Amino acid sequence: MIILMLLGTVIFSLLAFFVYRKAKTFNSSKKLTFVVLSFLIFTLGLELTIFNVNFYNTRGNEEISLNQYMSYNADSSNKFILTADNNTVYFPEIETEVENIYINVISSPYENTPVKIKLSDEANLVTFETPERILSAEVKKSQYINIHASGIVKGLTVDFGLEEDEILILEGIYLNAKRPFEFSIVRILVVFAILGFCYLFSPKSELYKMKLKSNKENYTVLATFALCVLCSVFAIISVINPLFVGLNFTANGIELTRLPMQNHNMYDELACAILDGKTYIDNNDVPDSLKELSNPYDTTLRSLKSQQTGDKYRWDVAYFDGHYYVYFGIVPLILMYLPFRLIFNAPFPTVVGIIIFAVAFSIGAYKLITLIAEKKFKNLSVGTILLVLVTSIISCGLMFLVKRPDFYGIPIITGMTFSVFGIYNWLCGIYNEEKRSSRFLIGSICMALVAGCRPQLLLLTFLAIPLFFKKYIIEKEFKTKKGVKELALLLSPYIVVASGLMFYNYIRFGSPFDFGSNYQLTTNDVTKRGFNMGRTGLGFFTYLFQPPVFSAKFPFLEKVTIKTNYVGKTIVENCFGGLITSTPILWFLGLFSKAKNTLKEKKLLSHTILLILFGFIIVFFNTQAGGLLQRYVSDFGFIFFGAVILIIFALYENAESKSEKHLLNILTFYSSILSIFYSFALAFSVSDVTIDTRNPELFLYLSEMVQFWL
Repeated sequence: MIILMLLGTVIFSLLAFFVYRKAKTFNSSKKLTFVVLSFLIFTLGLELTIFNVNFYNTRGNEEISLNQYMSYNADSSNKFILTADNNTVYFPEIETEVENIYINVISSPYENTPVKIKLSDEANLVTFETPERILSAEVKKSQYINIHASGIVKGLTVDFGLEEDEILILEGIYLNAKRPFEFSIVRILVVFAILGFCYLFSPKSELYKMKLKSNKENYTVLATFALCVLCSVFAIISVINPLFVGLNFTANGIELTRLPMQNHNMYDELACAILDGKTYIDNNDVPDSLKELSNPYDTTLRSLKSQQTGDKYRWDVAYFDGHYYVYFGIVPLILMYLPFRLIFNAPFPTVVGIIIFAVAFSIGAYKLITLIAEKKFKNLSVGTILLVLVTSIISCGLMFLVKRPDFYGIPIITGMTFSVFGIYNWLCGIYNEEKRSSRFLIGSICMALVAGCRPQLLLLTFLAIPLFFKKYIIEKEFKTKKGVKELALLLSPYIVVASGLMFYNYIRFGSPFDFGSNYQLTTNDVTKRGFNMGRTGLGFFTYLFQPPVFSAKFPFLEKVTIKTNYVGKTIVENCFGGLITSTPILWFLGLFSKAKNTLKEKKLLSHTILLILFGFIIVFFNTQAGGLLQRYVSDFGFIFFGAVILIIFALYENAESKSEKHLLNILTFYSSILSIFYSFALAFSVSDVTIDTRNPELFLYLSEMVQFWL
């Protein structure tokens, strides 16, 4: 049957190749139709053959039942019941070759069941243990486990990792079972998407021959399609973790509910408080034991006091003068949570906010990158711009925010989005004199709102220096009536937003410059944390240069081990590799010197230098102020990408020969492939509240789908 499978693979491949070659004889739409058809044939062929290798490999098997060894576990209906106290089944004297074991699960715990196979064979008379696998009643493929023994298996033990009160019900256990045929639409779509991406952006793609200036319409269509696909992917990834969805399905329909983790509902709590005329989120019920502490910000002291008194203290809120406050930016509250609570009297779903701003950021990135390409790099190809656009959106840190669409991600993603739209509108105003006033005003409104989302991103405001300094200061346009008006439009939003934020700070903490972040009840005492240069090296290494840890097990990316000789308090959450080492397209930063002259000629050199500098400054600030957290990569990821986009565009503009451009196509394509792979691996990586435990059946399905050979 394996020969038949291989023959089928060859036939489908030849047919797909024939259709693909035929496509090259056509032009435009007919060519595209035949290319799509060839990919469908090839993808379907893989699904019917290679991806079902276990089906063909076991057609000649004769199944052996082991149920006679399990009679003591059987109930009245001949089902086998396993519990935490009775979770090991031993099968002595197997004395046969074993290709697989089939554990027919009828009912399993919600979080699935880990299982370990122990066996002895001709090469190992002493029983050895094999890696853990996961079983689920809902994922049939998980119940089949291939065994790779040396010759005849002597004895075999199955250990089920059942926790207390967990029950596993089996129909039976069998050896050398015939594996069923598994047809996966999801796998077909994924493989088809990979083939499509490689076809569109491979180094010899026709897209690299299409110049943007003469193919704007085609570019817009392709970019719109790419954005639709990306935004759909972001939306799907955002909602597959039920912990962050906040929906309760009742007999009366769908009900919006707060999330089970109290600190993730702070924006809605603040919305309710503001509607009640307060700025603090407690109901005057802060425990007296907290107020009596000599230092309520000492995490250990607070924990000990809670154990002694039985009082529960809020987590990750700002505690000041006997009240709990929200120290995160207020702009997301004003835009989403407050009006939603006012209109619908229900909590705004944070996951919806993450999706909305993921879409908005993607659109903003498209607008900004396209504008820069049109105005500064007119000889760029459609393929180059699209590839850089898609890779940047996926790999800039956005993927982690949609993977974990929680309260903490909202200020970051809104700050990213307002930054991109702010810079875009500023540039539109510079290039379009007729709409200059409105564009400058909108741009500054967006940039000023960043202060109420993610204050450290206000650094991007200093891009105004290379954008406006020459015009208004050196050329002294600030002295003209028109110049005064334009400067007023640029500056007034900052004054208005700053006044609002300062007033908000004053009524809460008694100072217009106190945002309250120092008063947070979290993992460390921020009031005394300060800035310590001893943390800097670890921060730069972890955030930028820590090599990622890959494995052969889905999702192929593991959390890194963070080690340091720094003798002090280090705030660490699970991290998955430094941005630069994990995202090869950012290695183009190393070619800055080769792009420098072109950037200078295009009057973009200072912009590029500032973006790189801002990225490093935010890495330093986040290390000192917050610690080492994966979501903080999003603060500076899109800024480094802004610099690398300008460098790549300059390198293409500087390339004179076809061989140079082809080499750039190769480097950009493969670095993009690796960067995108890392980002998707990160999206499914295992951490504290990820889908491996929150949506275990889906995670197991994806794992078995990808690792089809298991």
